[in-house]
Amino acid sequence: MRNLANFLVHLFGREGERDLINLSTVHDRCLLCEQQISDSTTYLTYRVCPYCRFHYTLSARERIELLADKGSFKESQRYLSSVAPLSFSGKATYREMISRDQDRTGLTEAAVTGRCRIDGIDVMMVVLDFGFMGGSMGSVVGEKVATGLETAARRDLPMVALVTGGGARVQEGVLSLMQMAKTVTAANRLREKQVPFIVVLANPSTGQAYASFANLGDIIIAEPGSLIGLSPLRTLREVSKTPLPLDAHTAEAHLGHGLLDNVVDREALQPRLSILLQILTAKKHSNGNLKELLKTEIETPEDAEPWEAVTIARDAERPLALNYMRAILDPFIELHGDRLNSDDRSIVGGLGFLCGEPVAIIGQQRRSPVDGERYHVYPDGLRKAQRMIELSSRFKLPLVALVDTQGADPGLEAEEQGIGNAIAKTLSMMADAPTPIVSVIIGEGGSEGALALGLSDRTLMQQYAIYSPITLNHNLGGSYPDHKLDREAAEALMLTARDCVELGIVDRIVPEPPNGSHTNPKEAAAALQVSVLKELAGLSKLSEGKLRKQRYRKFRRMGERSTYSHEAVIREVELLRGIPSGERGDGKNSRVQKKRTLEDESS
Repeated sequence: MRNLANFLVHLFGREGERDLINLSTVHDRCLLCEQQISDSTTYLTYRVCPYCRFHYTLSARERIELLADKGSFKESQRYLSSVAPLSFSGKATYREMISRDQDRTGLTEAAVTGRCRIDGIDVMMVVLDFGFMGGSMGSVVGEKVATGLETAARRDLPMVALVTGGGARVQEGVLSLMQMAKTVTAANRLREKQVPFIVVLANPSTGQAYASFANLGDIIIAEPGSLIGLSPLRTLREVSKTPLPLDAHTAEAHLGHGLLDNVVDREALQPRLSILLQILTAKKHSNGNLKELLKTEIETPEDAEPWEAVTIARDAERPLALNYMRAILDPFIELHGDRLNSDDRSIVGGLGFLCGEPVAIIGQQRRSPVDGERYHVYPDGLRKAQRMIELSSRFKLPLVALVDTQGADPGLEAEEQGIGNAIAKTLSMMADAPTPIVSVIIGEGGSEGALALGLSDRTLMQQYAIYSPITLNHNLGGSYPDHKLDREAAEALMLTARDCVELGIVDRIVPEPPNGSHTNPKEAAAALQVSVLKELAGLSKLSEGKLRKQRYRKFRRMGERSTYSHEAVIREVELLRGIPSGERGDGKNSRVQKKRTLEDESS
């Protein structure tokens, strides 16, 4: 088993979880790997085994002590306690059960709420304690959680919720069920006020809390190995026709299915929360190089030959979107999943600081071709991108989009999963976003899949990148064995950065090292960083209304006027007048025609 929590539940069913209450006591040896841990600083401070990284249960106050700045936590509704709202038969009355857990834990109820600071940032915090009746959602727990959410919304304070337990409190009957509705309506107030809401799921996080406010966080994090899900694992085992995977119902399984943003070790949790809070509250990092970088002059790069650009753009060693994200953002936190059922790796994204400025970033992650496999965009990947766009819009974060794909997946499965709808909705969200957007074609920009992330205020393109209206596999390097035909197709499609600038599609070309970014990724990332930074600096001076208005005008007029459209009109007029194109004396033959002439002469 991956951890002791799953071992207990697999062995004893749901009742085995009760043994977790005793795991907060100090042990000489780890209960999972049996290593000596009693003298370990990691174990004594965080209750984490330094050898197998098993996370032991913590009480609510222990969690607060680890996360909140020292002495900053001010508890609210401390003395609010439950009474028996209805009669309940059993060996002990409900009041006796409450009293027993109060004496044992020192809490009046299973939820602790209050205001504190995390790395200097004021937040509201709510913590469910599994040691108090399994952290179940009684009326008082629901009231404390809802009040905490409403207070955060009223005072514009970020909300941090740590969940352990969260099942039904059967002693309160259907009133316990109603706490789900109560907390969800309060969480909606928080969303309406555009206040950050971060949820941390610990072991175990199940039942009513999981299916209500805990799944409405802007960012959802889990501790490693945590048991997570709506139904008890015992129930899953009973209804499943086949044996469950060993990691069923764990944080890791949820991450793989796109239901979590991160799985974070307890030692790294406080720094991770600090960075996320700084980004979502738009706090800037000091960066002494910002002014110098903005003054950096960007040299105009040489034009790339079409076939040269195709070859370099498709080089397997060319830097990927994640490479650039980690190079230009410091720090960068990748966020995962579409919150439905997938963490498609064709789209990656997250939050970070670009030279001290908080930004959101998304990118198409090209994968190395295996046996001719293409790197396409899929519906679930675009739904993940939509989450990043929504985060950017809600918290007024500039958005950077990195484009590198052969196009939308042409398969039946993608069609059945709504690839057309996913592209259309992504385009719509990009068009309507209230924040500055800069997109960069960093490799291959293929058809609709590329445009999905290409609708922006400023479109940049690396020197050797290509942008095509169709998936090039159908035309280049695929079914055509004649390379001369490939070169002709590349010329005709006008897919180089210079072509796209002259067509009015791209605003600026980002220089690359000689022979492509893969020859010097560090230099390529530096040039990309400066280019994006300059564009965002200019866009940040515009109001939300002006941004949207200019974006609308940009794409509304796309294709109306350009160097090539003007030249095409002249050619049509001359043809009508009977003047051969070769006799024109204005020197405005297209670059494509000149290239073909040179190629013919050289051959």
